[in-house]
Amino acid sequence: MKKFKKIYIEITNRCNLSCPFCPQSLRAKACMAPATFAAIIARVREHTDHLCLHVLGEPLLHPELAEILALCQRHGLKVNLTTNGTLLAQKNEVLLGSEGLRQVNISLHSFAGGEKGVSLDGYLGGIFAFIGEVRGRGRPYVSLRLWNTARGENAGPERPNEAILSRLESFFALPFPLADRLTPGQGLTLAPGIFLSQNPTFTWPHAPGPDLGAGGYCHGLKDHIAILVDGTVVPCCLDAEADIPLGNILRHPLDEIVAGPRAAAIRQGFSRRRAVEPLCRRCSFKENF
Repeated sequence: MKKFKKIYIEITNRCNLSCPFCPQSLRAKACMAPATFAAIIARVREHTDHLCLHVLGEPLLHPELAEILALCQRHGLKVNLTTNGTLLAQKNEVLLGSEGLRQVNISLHSFAGGEKGVSLDGYLGGIFAFIGEVRGRGRPYVSLRLWNTARGENAGPERPNEAILSRLESFFALPFPLADRLTPGQGLTLAPGIFLSQNPTFTWPHAPGPDLGAGGYCHGLKDHIAILVDGTVVPCCLDAEADIPLGNILRHPLDEIVAGPRAAAIRQGFSRRRAVEPLCRRCSFKENF
């Protein structure tokens, strides 16, 4: 079977924050045991070279993250992970010690809905310390994300983005205002291996979101799939509530799961630019393609 560009694995769906842009999941909170993660790797390593350790949850909360990353490195798998950035100082040594960690995505928009009583300078201080270590070592890549702007022609930096952008300009000694260079959907290089992107706020497609129609296209099941903390395989990283369970990787081979009738119907639909699942009809992301 053709390899996926990446496979998302949710090593935990727990989070230390409760941000308004993330869905309040009804799934049982759990951390994936390293033995379970190893069993999943054994089933997916022939299908991809890249893992993304995220769907919902904060991966840096995983108490055995070092072992998880070591398993990826042992099997030659490159890793991206997405974090809210609040625990970077605690996990600095673990992250920088992993040769297989390719990229760390930091959701700076988490600050707006983050820990109470934490100042912006306190929040960014740990992130800047991590970036300083990364710049000294030349790895991993760091992608800073401000995905919280309004949609429309007049969308632009809003508080607290103005303050965040100002501090980024100072930290990286930039000779230009970031607001003048940021283009939604495109990354901006702040330093070698360090990037910033700005995008509108995204609405997760789980019910009761509005039906946006059947038109559109998606890369789910084409270049990626996601595996939730209990082993459930879903067609994309936005199916955070397993609205489209295709099977369980711990019980069935991946090629059998993605060749099943429900997965086949989804792929056939998108080949005609048609969304056949209710979740896909509610997803605004398909309108980007």
